[in-house]
Amino acid sequence: MNILYALCTWGLGHMTRGLPIMRRLVKEGHHLTIYTAHRPLIALKKEFGDKCDYIESVMYPSPYGKNGAFAVKLSFIMPSIINAMLKEHKQILEISQERHIDLFISDSKYGAFDKKKPSVFIFHQLRYIPPSFLSFLRNKTEKFNYFFRQSFKKFVVPDFEENDGLTGDLSHNLSYFLKDMIEYIGILSDYEKMDVEEDIDYLISLSGREPNRSMLEDKIVSQLHRLKGKIVLVRGTPEETKKIDIPGVEIINYAGKGVRDELMNRAKFVIARSGYSTIMDMVELGKKGLLIPTPGQTEQEYLGEYLAKKGYFYSVKEDEILLSRDVEMAKNYSGFTPPWRTEESVEKFMKLIGSLV
Repeated sequence: MNILYALCTWGLGHMTRGLPIMRRLVKEGHHLTIYTAHRPLIALKKEFGDKCDYIESVMYPSPYGKNGAFAVKLSFIMPSIINAMLKEHKQILEISQERHIDLFISDSKYGAFDKKKPSVFIFHQLRYIPPSFLSFLRNKTEKFNYFFRQSFKKFVVPDFEENDGLTGDLSHNLSYFLKDMIEYIGILSDYEKMDVEEDIDYLISLSGREPNRSMLEDKIVSQLHRLKGKIVLVRGTPEETKKIDIPGVEIINYAGKGVRDELMNRAKFVIARSGYSTIMDMVELGKKGLLIPTPGQTEQEYLGEYLAKKGYFYSVKEDEILLSRDVEMAKNYSGFTPPWRTEESVEKFMKLIGSLV
């Protein structure tokens, strides 16, 4: 098949969770056109080279900012985001006709569908979490995604259906979506289990859009002297960036798949954002860790709070980080043992798209 795979450009998480599916599609001989931009586009060209085609996507305006008011800014720029979705959809229809696309797979790119062709939407947040002062609107926020129910054949949730999974109210206990509209396939992670010694005491994995990524990096770097043991810092910057040097700390700007797998497998403990893709990676390999939500990003704040209440992972606010205290707190949490892992999730996804075409 000719398949278009569209990926959100807000950070690298959408790309990394999509890699197992993309690799499987390429391995099975499908022709893959990747539709994304910015860091995900740079990283995917490094991953796949000439095995895929690439089209630079329309970029949604970023709601990230220094003041941490993610949800508030998102509300203000929503008209601009919707305008970008319309522009994106126009471009997608042109691509569909020119390249004879058979199937559309969209990870959080709302305009990446063609109603004449099978289209699926991968998302872990069918309900948005509003700021606390608008908490009474929580159930209503599901309506935005529900509006697109005629655009996509299936909404694919990379989570488990039982016991509210890892996402809680983000994609469970829904008010508008009917059960047959949703397919819970399980976690998606590009990490693979390796038989190696766990000799890294602390793996710090940074991700997300600027300036939030750099702001967390600065705060963590200022406290690294408080941690004892072997420390590796992965900065999450595939593009050329200013180098930093910290005595006694191994620093890697961007880790490709081989290095990524080895580092995470070697890690005894992980410090990272509470982005959902990062959480799935930790679950895939059975790692404990400390979660630090992006300030004002209500999804990450909710996930940190929800997973802490479940007893899976400890979460701390960025402006309250005290590494020497928080890592010891986090080591008392259990982590999460999944019913199945990525390999089976990919099988479920392949079976699903096979039923749609």
